[in-house]
Amino acid sequence: MKTPNQEETTERLSENEKQFRLISEYSLDFISRHAATEEATYLYASPSCKTLLGYEPDELLGASAFDYFHPEDIHLIKEYLLANLESKGVYTVAYRIRHKDGQYIWFESTGRYTYDEETREVQEIIAISRDITERKEAEKQLQESEQRYKSLFEYTPAAVYSFDLQGVYLSANSNLEAMTGYSKEELVGNSFVPLIHPKDLTRTKEHFKQATQGIPQHYEISIIHKEGHTLVLDVTNVPIVINRQIVGVYGIAMDITEQKKYVEQIETLSYQHSLILNSVNEGIFGMDTQGISMFINPAGAKMLGYEAMGFIGIPNHAAIHHTKPDGNHYPLEDCPIYKTIQDGQPRQVKEEIFWRKDGSSFLVDYTTNPIIENGRIIGAVVVFSDITNENEILKAKESAERAADAKSEFLAIVSHELRTPMNGIIGMTDLLLETGLTLEQADYAEIIRKSGKDLLYILNDILDFSKIEAGKLMLSHDPIDLHSILRSIAELFAGKANEKNIRMTYRIDPQIPTFIMGDPHRLQQILVNLVGNALKFTDTGEILVAVDKNPTKDSSIILLEFSVKDTGIGIPADRLGELFQSFSQLHPAINRKYGGTGLGLAICKKLVELMGGRIGVESTEGDGSTFRFTIISHTPKEESSVDIAETTTANQKKDAHHPSLRILVAEDHPVNQKLLVTILRKKGYAPDLVDNGADAVEAISHKEYDLIFMDLQMPVMDGLKATSIIRRLLPADKGPAIVAVTAYARPEDKEKCLAVGMQDYISKPIRNADINHILNKWGK
Repeated sequence: MKTPNQEETTERLSENEKQFRLISEYSLDFISRHAATEEATYLYASPSCKTLLGYEPDELLGASAFDYFHPEDIHLIKEYLLANLESKGVYTVAYRIRHKDGQYIWFESTGRYTYDEETREVQEIIAISRDITERKEAEKQLQESEQRYKSLFEYTPAAVYSFDLQGVYLSANSNLEAMTGYSKEELVGNSFVPLIHPKDLTRTKEHFKQATQGIPQHYEISIIHKEGHTLVLDVTNVPIVINRQIVGVYGIAMDITEQKKYVEQIETLSYQHSLILNSVNEGIFGMDTQGISMFINPAGAKMLGYEAMGFIGIPNHAAIHHTKPDGNHYPLEDCPIYKTIQDGQPRQVKEEIFWRKDGSSFLVDYTTNPIIENGRIIGAVVVFSDITNENEILKAKESAERAADAKSEFLAIVSHELRTPMNGIIGMTDLLLETGLTLEQADYAEIIRKSGKDLLYILNDILDFSKIEAGKLMLSHDPIDLHSILRSIAELFAGKANEKNIRMTYRIDPQIPTFIMGDPHRLQQILVNLVGNALKFTDTGEILVAVDKNPTKDSSIILLEFSVKDTGIGIPADRLGELFQSFSQLHPAINRKYGGTGLGLAICKKLVELMGGRIGVESTEGDGSTFRFTIISHTPKEESSVDIAETTTANQKKDAHHPSLRILVAEDHPVNQKLLVTILRKKGYAPDLVDNGADAVEAISHKEYDLIFMDLQMPVMDGLKATSIIRRLLPADKGPAIVAVTAYARPEDKEKCLAVGMQDYISKPIRNADINHILNKWGK
């Protein structure tokens, strides 16, 4: 019978064992336990051995660890084990171990012996191991690379050297010895820091840091020779890349000390001249007797849109004085500047125009004077002033355009970079929910899906707001089925409403036609935002969505009034005016409780205004709110209504898939590949898969396809280029239907897709309904 102490010890050991196994199960490193014998028999092997070595844990149990070690490394390992046994410390050893495929890989193991707490006798060996094959290979290749370039180092006329990532010299040629006064033995193994002049040390360290991050560097620095004098070097540093990893830095240096002295002398001689030219606000330029520009000051170059050196050497009249204000050609012989070169007479000219490099013009006053040397005219100098504010206006306009373009590009990048992983999260969660999950697992998966969609809504709000602010958001003009929109919104929020026991209904004025014209997506976005807010801030009662037709003088125009009424917490009267402001939240506590970006209502207001309407709110604190907005619309033409009705009826039928369709998926992202192929396979299709546009072109040359899902951004060849080539080989009426699949969601991107021959377009995150729509539309 066990004593209480023994039972406590047993329980503690059992708990320690559980914790050890829990850590081992989830560790990426290989954790093992061995008998403290000469064979070091495996007593335990963590699951990661399958990933690292290819063996199942059970395959190792009972086997000697030395059976797997490289024969040349066994003696080394035994020495480490013996030394550790004597010192009772921790050992770390690198060695080769045999993978299940028969090849040896490099391992680095850290281990120690464990001892009985009472007897202090050795119990077993515990080791944590990781794969360092890539590191070893990199070290090997670095050595080979250094050997390969050793002769180049020695015979190049420049100083050539290499550093490790800490700035320690790994190699140096004889020219570096001569340049610095230090021998190779004094350089190799030591940092470059002591050689650098103190005034340049911080900057040099920053350049070196940039080089270690993969950015080539070219710069000048001062160093201190071993004998104490200073040298100026022209330095180029580039990263050493092996197996896509930066392992060091190559450098080339040239002694430009004498050259710098010469340049400094020239700069001193021209300083006064430059000081005068650079200090005035007027533009000043000079030319020779042929009208070729010889110099220009910064103010003049800026006004004319040139870099100073770019203006020198060009024909002056043809560049800036070629056309009169009325648009007629300005003959050279009539030009006052040319006349001054011919007759040597100064001239003063009012209100003429000069032309900038970009083709725009501005109003100037100028004077022209001859340049005379030894009584001979050798050119002319012109002093001019911009007498309009056009330059400032243009600069502001260009700045705004650059900002707008940068913003648009930023939106595209953000859209792609965020929608691509969101596509994987939401899509794969949808597929996961279709599998045989337990209730608990399904609940967790549903939380992931909802969180992904919430994040997508926030992303869309930010992107929409930015587009609206930049004036880039365009509304479509398509048929709208109000019943369908309100029905889908009711279905969207039904689950949440039922959870909160809230009654949600909608009503449409019977006078409103079945179909109206407008942007169905943006209208639904407004309603989803308002209904979502109502549901968020309502805990009991009901939510009513109503659509009424207001009278208009013009019978062809339909003025619709939408209202969303709730019985929620209401809004304080003094805060109503802030609701539709960007980033507005009524109170931090409300934001913490209910969430939100503060952009939803601001976006609604902008969208309603784009639709020709207005939005407002009526609310009593504690007694609910009613949001109302109007939009201007009209009915579609009679023949269009028939087409719309037929299309709607067809789309409402059960999905009619055609498993015999030959489908090609061109997508490079592994998660998106898995998602799209899995969805199609679940529908009974057997799609082919390629991961770049070039392979897609190759695939259609070997097999006929009915439908291609084409990602836009892929390596080797993007989707637009691939589609363009496919359409040259197989026109749309003879070849497969090509559908763009992309994270971009801008109208201009859709236009690019259609322009190269794609017939349709779906954006990420991909939904099952999107795939069904494409299959029903193009799978005939």
